[in-house]
Amino acid sequence: MSKSRNIFHTLYVLFLLLALTSCRGDGTRDIRNHYFPLRELKDGLVYEYQPVNIDSLTPAYWYYRSFFTDEGIFLTRTYYEYELLPLQLSREEVVSNGMLLHSLSLYEKDSTGKQHKVPVEVLSGNAFPFQVRDSSGVFLYKVRWTPFSDPEATITLIKNRRYVKDTAVVYEGQERDAVIFDVRELVSYDKEGVFEHQYSGREVFAEGIGLFYYEKKVAGDFEWAYLLKQRYPMSRLEAKFRKRIQQQTDDSKSTGF
Repeated sequence: MSKSRNIFHTLYVLFLLLALTSCRGDGTRDIRNHYFPLRELKDGLVYEYQPVNIDSLTPAYWYYRSFFTDEGIFLTRTYYEYELLPLQLSREEVVSNGMLLHSLSLYEKDSTGKQHKVPVEVLSGNAFPFQVRDSSGVFLYKVRWTPFSDPEATITLIKNRRYVKDTAVVYEGQERDAVIFDVRELVSYDKEGVFEHQYSGREVFAEGIGLFYYEKKVAGDFEWAYLLKQRYPMSRLEAKFRKRIQQQTDDSKSTGF
């Protein structure tokens, strides 16, 4: 048997054993099916999230793609906004008890509009747990980087996820089981002193889909939320962007600017 077949056989047996323990006597549940469907994402899909109740916000586009390799199973995610330029790129790895953040990069623009890649140090990369038992468990995510715009500063993000409860959501007319996580974030900006800000939020992961809804309380009573509207291939997003650029060009010609 080849090395590749050995690895996939081992992974299959591991997943089977974990699935058999999804309803153990200690109350532990297996929620791996509520994360992104890795086999479905081998060719990549765009998840389009629309803002909820705030018309001034633009849609958020996440492109998810999975890779099944000799080294393991990975999920990449790229975050785009209105201009279809990447703002964030991450790579997660399947491990025995969940998804582990393997690498993360951010992108910043300079004064000329040129993008610069900013590497991020992963200090604790718990991206998603495969097993939960009750609301007492906390899953730690911690990263640190130096922003391109301020090379003397260091930014640290600590994110704690806590499973809250089960729920159900409706997507494209079909009801799906889902799980809710509370999220607590602490962002520290270290430059000749430390400035800290805390955020609270919530995430909903639907079975067979992955992240379905997310919200964050930013400051005071202001909060924003995004809901999954649709999923489609990257070619459709690229076509949508080209149409938008063409419309902007036509508008400029008609106004003389």
